Amino acid sequence: MPGLYSNKIQHVVVLMFENRSFDHMLGGFPGVNGVLQKDGTVNPAFYNTMNPLKPADTSTNPAVLPTVIDLAGQSGLSHDFTHDFGDGMMLDLFGPGTSGYLDGAPLTPPATTYPATGSGFVSTIATNVQSWPPTPNGPSVMYFFEYGAPRIFHQLASEFVVCDNWHCDMPGHTKANRGFMHCATTGNLGIDDEAAGFQVNKTIFNEIEEYGLDWKMYTPTDAHIDSLWLEQIYGKPNAEAPISEFCTDLANGTLPFYSFIMCWSDGSTPETDTSMHPASHIEPGENYLAAIYNKLRSSPYWENTLLVVNFDENGGMYDHVPPPQTVPPDPTQPISTTFYQGDPTEYQFDFTLLGVRIPVLLISPWLSKGVIDSTQYQNTSILRYLEDLMVQPSNTILSLTQRDEKAPSIATVFNQYGLDVMRTDCPENIPGYKGFPFGPGEPDICDPDATKPTAEAMMQPPMQHMVNVANIYLAGLPGHPDSGKPITKTFATNAELSAYAKERKEAANKFFAEKNKK
Repeated sequence: MPGLYSNKIQHVVVLMFENRSFDHMLGGFPGVNGVLQKDGTVNPAFYNTMNPLKPADTSTNPAVLPTVIDLAGQSGLSHDFTHDFGDGMMLDLFGPGTSGYLDGAPLTPPATTYPATGSGFVSTIATNVQSWPPTPNGPSVMYFFEYGAPRIFHQLASEFVVCDNWHCDMPGHTKANRGFMHCATTGNLGIDDEAAGFQVNKTIFNEIEEYGLDWKMYTPTDAHIDSLWLEQIYGKPNAEAPISEFCTDLANGTLPFYSFIMCWSDGSTPETDTSMHPASHIEPGENYLAAIYNKLRSSPYWENTLLVVNFDENGGMYDHVPPPQTVPPDPTQPISTTFYQGDPTEYQFDFTLLGVRIPVLLISPWLSKGVIDSTQYQNTSILRYLEDLMVQPSNTILSLTQRDEKAPSIATVFNQYGLDVMRTDCPENIPGYKGFPFGPGEPDICDPDATKPTAEAMMQPPMQHMVNVANIYLAGLPGHPDSGKPITKTFATNAELSAYAKERKEAANKFFAEKNKK
């Protein structure tokens, strides 16, 4: 049920970024369960090798320790690291050949790996977004930022609550983990991020509507990544709000009970994409975070809003903490299976394992400054908190599945670190980075045209991970000649990719309009 201080919170805003692990973003942050020892050196127990089936040695199989980088060093993150459930995360966590996770144990793992868990991040093959064929991850999968390098993220971590035991809801890809974020399950889409079609399960947004409350998704562009594949909210105007409306709602007193802020932009280069998805740089995403914080901080909603900053999953990047076990969304659900292209292995999962740790900040003037909360949370902990807020002060237990029903609520943080008197020392304005979107001298998020890519950017070739994401989310849209088929088109420019996405979305909107007439 809601925590002691939950009655102070009337609005929840979630800003979800992409594909970074806790150790990568916060492993060098003072006091957390990160990669550093008390003397500031990297813990030698945290390593990977190119062959995890053999002990590390200095000649043929050297240990690769977490490697500190500054902002300049992120240019070495040229990989979109493999993070599918089977051919990515199972191998990362348990070693080569692992084919799934059932009944509290990995399937077909090696008898011994070095180290025993988390041994395969370096050896798992990843797709290099700059070239083909695939190349090994190499040491870059072990990179972590030095303290202060993600200036905005680390500043907010110092000012509010950083959670160092927060996991994504499954060891897998974007679509599956965002399914948990919105539905507390992957439902009919199983574990395969390439699965076309809509997730038909009830969403947290439907649940909020049933209780007479409101919600809205805001996005920096017209991509609508998080609404395209959720059948029960597809095409709703409040699922496709431009980020400029966040400013309008703050000013007009119309901020909904629940705001979900998407991160994807149409940036054509690593320096313009706000999602933080490797190989994109973090500065645009950090500027986006600062802009959202600054607008909320200066609004009347600051006093009764909780801002949650999280990531959908770790993106295949190294983290040293083994994921804990959990409950499946539905105990009667059949075991999910999948195959990957060119791979004869059948991968299986019963959803009894959480995913890798992700970096999460909890921001509110009702929370103590500079807290490190080591309570075990997961992204469905947000759903648990929202559901408790909706029904308080009754004893009703509201849930979408068993996963959010059993998830530990983030109300715990208010019980442990909540304040009786609201803080007045919270930063009033956090400056962004110059030369990046939303930074000093750049258009503000309140400008409806701020996130429109330039004509020059639209003529650039799209980054490979942007093509991959578009293919995943567009493939399942109905009403188009390409519907039901794998997307095999190539896109020479961002303009071509954008035009195709618009074509697919318009066809789907027409399909549903006709369907609803019947």
